[in-house]
Amino acid sequence: MNARLTSSAMPRHEHATTGFGLSGPIAWRNLWRNRKRTLLSAGAIAFSVALLTFAMSMQSGTYDTMVDNATRLLDGHIQLQRRGYLDDPRIESAIDSAADRAANVRALPGVVAAAPRIAAFALVSGNDRSYGAQLLGVNPADERALSTLPDMLAEGRYIEGGAEAYAGRVLARNLGVSVGEQIVVLGTASNGGVAALAVTLVGTFASGVAELDRQVLEVPYAPVAEAFEMHDTAHAIVVRTESISRAAAVADALRKDLPADQVVLEWQALLPDLHQAIMLDRAAGNVMFGILAAVVTIGVLNGFLMTVFERTREFGMLMAIGMRARAVIVLLQAEALMLSGVGCATGVAIGVPLVLWLGHVGIPVGDSGAAMRAFHISDRLHPALSAAAVLRPVVLLTVCSQIAALVPTLRVRRIQPGEALRAA
Repeated sequence: MNARLTSSAMPRHEHATTGFGLSGPIAWRNLWRNRKRTLLSAGAIAFSVALLTFAMSMQSGTYDTMVDNATRLLDGHIQLQRRGYLDDPRIESAIDSAADRAANVRALPGVVAAAPRIAAFALVSGNDRSYGAQLLGVNPADERALSTLPDMLAEGRYIEGGAEAYAGRVLARNLGVSVGEQIVVLGTASNGGVAALAVTLVGTFASGVAELDRQVLEVPYAPVAEAFEMHDTAHAIVVRTESISRAAAVADALRKDLPADQVVLEWQALLPDLHQAIMLDRAAGNVMFGILAAVVTIGVLNGFLMTVFERTREFGMLMAIGMRARAVIVLLQAEALMLSGVGCATGVAIGVPLVLWLGHVGIPVGDSGAAMRAFHISDRLHPALSAAAVLRPVVLLTVCSQIAALVPTLRVRRIQPGEALRAA
């Protein structure tokens, strides 16, 4: 009697366990029962993963190039300023002990260059013409590591020291001065008095940015500090890091023990228009990525919908011998997981080497390359591979595949074993 009860109770438990315990091997075998359908679905997933990996890497690399080019022009990756100076740039809102602060910043890991800079709005005159300009007091030696303006010579040379000036080509033309002629600068000193400075134009630059070519005048730091009563102060400590990715870590290090009246600004705050443009482009890219994932999901959904209908008799038989509907659903989800695994692994195997190779050799930009080289900008685009560019497509396609497989497999819960066995 006990033995009979035991034997009658065992099959139900064993079958239930078997339904779960052997899901992996059985799912892998079932996956290749229709080889063409599996290869087609896995190929679609692989293509999507490879394409998304390339697209995200290309997107990231393009953004890095845009930010690098924009920050190298003048602003740097990071600036240390007095709090409120960015919104209200007053001449008296300056950082004390600028030389020592810049030296301390240069000592931080990841920092390529750091230098104090004085910025003042001034009236510049030459040959009976006067215009408003942005006067920058810079350290010529450090500025070459911070900015590409010294390399954008249109005429003459870059400043070296003393009462020399380096102006935008349009500003020099508007003033009617040529290299070797004198420019007079008038402004307001930090103590409220009149700041006067006479400098000799030694060179002009052409950046291609109308605002800079029309307004910027660079003069060595020492004469500007003396004329504007700035002494050892500066309106900004401009910092350039090894890469855009290192900027955040350097900014965090600068914020430690930072005086309350000072602030560390990253490139997002210094170049808000560029940051907003990148965010909008990234959002548009995410929409396109979502559409691609949806197309693949529909394909996987169609494949598993056909699988459920074709294997209704098989599922009915399994349920008739004791397997629960839940175990059948787990079996189908395991098939979907393996399908996405094969597709994602293939996509990563294709996409990662492709991105690494293109990141090394670059992608030519075509006819615009000559114009970019003229402004010391690379004429090739380089994808930037990252963990996110690989993991995000894999996770996205895996989740979409599981959801696509779950929808038709829920029909299994409504299967009646008797009716399913009588199905043709």
